[in-house]
Amino acid sequence: MLTPIKPLQLELTPGQKKLLAVCRQHSSVPRAKIVEKTGLRSGSVTSISKELLAMNMIKEGPREKVGRGQPIIPLQLNPYAAFSFGIAFHIHRIEVALANFCGEVIDTETIDYAEDAPIIDVLKNIKAQIDVLVDKHKIQNARILGIGVSMPGPSEGDGKSIRTIIQMGHWRGVDLASIFGDVFEWPVWIDNDCNVAVVGEFYSGQWPEVKNMVLFELGHGVGGGVIINRKLYRGSRHNAGEIGTYFNLLGEENKPTIRGLLDQLAASGLEVDGPEDIPGLDNLVVSKWVRFAAAQIKPMLVVTLGWFDPDCIIIGGSCPRHISQAIIDEVALDKVWEEAERSYAMAQFSPSKIGPSLNTYGACMFPVFRTLGI
Repeated sequence: MLTPIKPLQLELTPGQKKLLAVCRQHSSVPRAKIVEKTGLRSGSVTSISKELLAMNMIKEGPREKVGRGQPIIPLQLNPYAAFSFGIAFHIHRIEVALANFCGEVIDTETIDYAEDAPIIDVLKNIKAQIDVLVDKHKIQNARILGIGVSMPGPSEGDGKSIRTIIQMGHWRGVDLASIFGDVFEWPVWIDNDCNVAVVGEFYSGQWPEVKNMVLFELGHGVGGGVIINRKLYRGSRHNAGEIGTYFNLLGEENKPTIRGLLDQLAASGLEVDGPEDIPGLDNLVVSKWVRFAAAQIKPMLVVTLGWFDPDCIIIGGSCPRHISQAIIDEVALDKVWEEAERSYAMAQFSPSKIGPSLNTYGACMFPVFRTLGI
């Protein structure tokens, strides 16, 4: 991740961060449960709650009658406490989304763009869309936590740049943190699309019982993101999940990318607007590609089960749900598991529960998580 050149918009105490994190994990939570989850003293929770209520960061929910005695008044995040923007570079388009403090996407704008367009022109177009959203929803600048950006490619060792896909080669070797910082007035967090995707999937609220998750991103290239014990695992050089290196050894023609599938469909005479418009398995090009993709990623999936023993493995990113499910069905690792006679359950395999805008949603969440110290 590239660190913003601008400071956090909102400085919180460690206790405030703990309480807000619990409120985020549980949509409505009584003070007693906050004490249990955070390890804070009851008196501390009471005083911190008053501080956050005064700041309009949280609100009191409806009274809940529980047995005898006084009703419980749970605490909830205030959705209008703060807002964040997410920017995601998809195949041939950029999505710009606005989310509230509860992680609900309020509005989204889509920009068609040429991947070889000058950087400053692209950023000016993005800024124009963000300005439209700010004016449309009448958001005060002080309530904006910042911007998250999903970029296709791993972080470089200089901590300033991203080794982007070939089609965006002119973005390589550029101090992106400074350039984004010059254009936007809020902090900007930039990370590779796989990390952004797994953050979005894990913190979507769709996986409440999951602690460990691995996501395979099939889009511009092939990559992965890893959540261990509810935290994004980055690795020593912030590039954990950079499995594209393995596929580089196999050769470009052996990478199972959605971009490659779109090119094959175009070559067959079928032009589609984007990944979500890819036809089903009744299309011969698609069915052949699914078999190819399953064969290519199956060894990596088996190794992932052995190395990480996750609760679930997601195939998503730019890969639409019907294609992800087709790959899972084709891989059929449940049969491998039965033949191996394992005495414990295999990880659940699933397409993304968020859908084609997963990276955009994850990007929206980055300013919230960095502010809360998650």
